[in-house]
Amino acid sequence: MAKNTTELIKKAEELFNQERFDDVITLLTDELLKQLKNSELYVWRGNAWYNKKDDQSKNKAINDYDKAIDLNKNYTLALYNKAQIFITRKDYSEAIKYLDKVINLDPKFAEAYISRGHINRVFYESYDKAIEDYTQAMIRSISDRNAYYYRGLTYYKKAINEENNIESIQRSKNDLEKYLDITSEENDIGVRYANYYLKKLDEINDTDLTEIKNLVFKIKESLCLNEDCITHYTSLSSMKILILADNSKLRISEGNFMNDPSEGTEFYSFLYDEYKKKEVETTEMEAFVPKPFIGSFVTKDKCNNLNMWRFYGKEDGVEAKGCAIVLRRKDYIEDIKDSLSNEKNEEARIEDESDINFYRVVYLPHNSSNFKIPKLESDKAGEFAGMMNTLKKCVNAYINKETANITSLEEYLNYIAFLFKRDDYENENEVRLVMNGIEFEKKFCEKNKDDKSVNPPRVYIELMPIRTSVEQITLGPKVDKANEWASALYYSYKKEKRMPKIAISHLPYK
Repeated sequence: MAKNTTELIKKAEELFNQERFDDVITLLTDELLKQLKNSELYVWRGNAWYNKKDDQSKNKAINDYDKAIDLNKNYTLALYNKAQIFITRKDYSEAIKYLDKVINLDPKFAEAYISRGHINRVFYESYDKAIEDYTQAMIRSISDRNAYYYRGLTYYKKAINEENNIESIQRSKNDLEKYLDITSEENDIGVRYANYYLKKLDEINDTDLTEIKNLVFKIKESLCLNEDCITHYTSLSSMKILILADNSKLRISEGNFMNDPSEGTEFYSFLYDEYKKKEVETTEMEAFVPKPFIGSFVTKDKCNNLNMWRFYGKEDGVEAKGCAIVLRRKDYIEDIKDSLSNEKNEEARIEDESDINFYRVVYLPHNSSNFKIPKLESDKAGEFAGMMNTLKKCVNAYINKETANITSLEEYLNYIAFLFKRDDYENENEVRLVMNGIEFEKKFCEKNKDDKSVNPPRVYIELMPIRTSVEQITLGPKVDKANEWASALYYSYKKEKRMPKIAISHLPYK
């Protein structure tokens, strides 16, 4: 029996490492596990259930971990894995209860300190407790470089929340630099973040820049959209790739590649036109400033609109032959955030991509301060105008300082610059996704890499597939064989839990 159990454990581990989770579950039947009464086998099956991700499977995983604990009350791995499920369910107090048990049973279990530190840092913002947890993890596992990264990040969070905290700033730098010293993988996501945080630490003592940065974030937050759904117009060929064929990830382009070359200029024209005029007239070289990544959408009520079909619902340049895809806003945001974690078991999300959201576009007549924000209450519109005028004063005072960090200033201003457009486009009710894209790999369009033309390759990032977030798909009024397209869409979703509405536009498009 012992030999059979050992072979089963080895086989379950092999299947699990191949991500054949259903095969692990099929192998370890209830009858077999009751017969063998082996706690490790229950954990392997519990792990397989956990990795199926859905809530019902997580319940089965908890049941298996409980059975493992019944057989061995000191089985720390079962207790630890059970804590991870409570974290995914946002039941942090229950998760900490089980992590405490793990640490009491095995004070050398470094991962338990790391996991508890994540909860204290991200969800409770108890920075001192998190620092202590990461420190204990370092003591227990000297080779764990990630503990330096997490503790450095926690000191960084503490530094920006406590004014003039010189000690936290220096300790953050020490830990992040130590992490970089012992991390050889240049493409490691932590390396990108560590360098990012070190750069931000150098800006902390620039109080005027910090004031501008905080104001920019408030302005952006005031434009956050809370509607249930948003609409994305695209071609049928793109829809086929996103939904029918490959279930590919949605791409959004870097701001330098927007179709309208005047993008962002209305914002800067309002902010400091005199300064910009001087900049244009100068013969000095201009430093390149990366821009955020931008996705363009419209509100749900524009899902069948003549102007939208004309400008955006195209196929091979032919108007109204594309489609309009309505997405459930919250579902899609959650999908993106769930994919964004440099904690390997998705215990916490990266905070600097935490403002992922859809934002209203502000429409502005040229050389005017008459901000037009569709569907924004009048009192909030007044607050918005006040914040913009304050921003203008702060920015113009800052750029005249000898010590002004113009590169960092424009980096922060670009967080909102692309949320402003000329009022000629006001009837579009556009909605935009604006992201720093720190954690995403920056890709180049290689479709025409052998093309000898001088067109620059488009820079983009890939988000998440949209298929499971689709609420409705409307086929354009000029789509050929629209009923056949609708049938293909309908049956592609037939076996899934949620069927989107499939519609065919009959607007009198000429």
